[in-house]
Amino acid sequence: MCTLTFVPTEDGYLVGMNRDELLTRRVALPPKRFQRSVMEMVYPSEPSGGTWIACNDRGNLLALLNWNARESPRFGEKRKTRGLVIPELIVEPDLPAADSHFYQMSLDGLFPFRLVGVFRSERTITEWHWDGVDRRKMELPWARNHWFSSSLSDSLAEEERGHACEAVAGEPVAGSSSWLRRLHRSHVPRPGPFSVCVHRQDAATVSYTEVRCGRSQISMDYLDGNPCLKKRFDKMTCVALNDPLVLSGLPNLQV
Repeated sequence: MCTLTFVPTEDGYLVGMNRDELLTRRVALPPKRFQRSVMEMVYPSEPSGGTWIACNDRGNLLALLNWNARESPRFGEKRKTRGLVIPELIVEPDLPAADSHFYQMSLDGLFPFRLVGVFRSERTITEWHWDGVDRRKMELPWARNHWFSSSLSDSLAEEERGHACEAVAGEPVAGSSSWLRRLHRSHVPRPGPFSVCVHRQDAATVSYTEVRCGRSQISMDYLDGNPCLKKRFDKMTCVALNDPLVLSGLPNLQV
């Protein structure tokens, strides 16, 4: 249950993600830096160690959304948490390595999910799907995009939240940090299970994470709680990019 937004910028990208969960779920831990071998990465985590969003010092980002599509089969019982997928993959330096690793991973016992990968050096967005039986992927353009999921209905979340995103897409400040935060606090057309900022009796948006990847560093800002009730981040963490790109001659952005 999440809403994810990607925005390309002149020297990198901007990402915002609402995490929606049952109110009975344990509170997650704020982002911290991790290091494995020569790779440095940043992500929030559940007490079990899993996460729903992470970035590394190559400028790559991974975000996971539960997949609740009707056509997605759920065979067997859940034996592992989907949150462990990202910590295993975020150590990879580029898209070819991440893609190869994903297809070699054992996903047995994991419920369906969509995994969105943003790869700065390749200027590529990749979306992997696991439906509980098979895996597949699709390549997306380096352009503004949104993803939505809801335990009640992914299609209804996409319809209602999609309208809210379309309504602000043409604003002069569209694509800015302030625009992104306002969108992820949105209750259009009303607070409820399918608004971008979720409000249900049993569930709600429990955190907002914002990632800014620029010329020389990547940062992750974290708001613990419902984003419509707080204006300041609780934790801000950043890492220097390893061998930043020379950005001259890059293709025109599609915003």
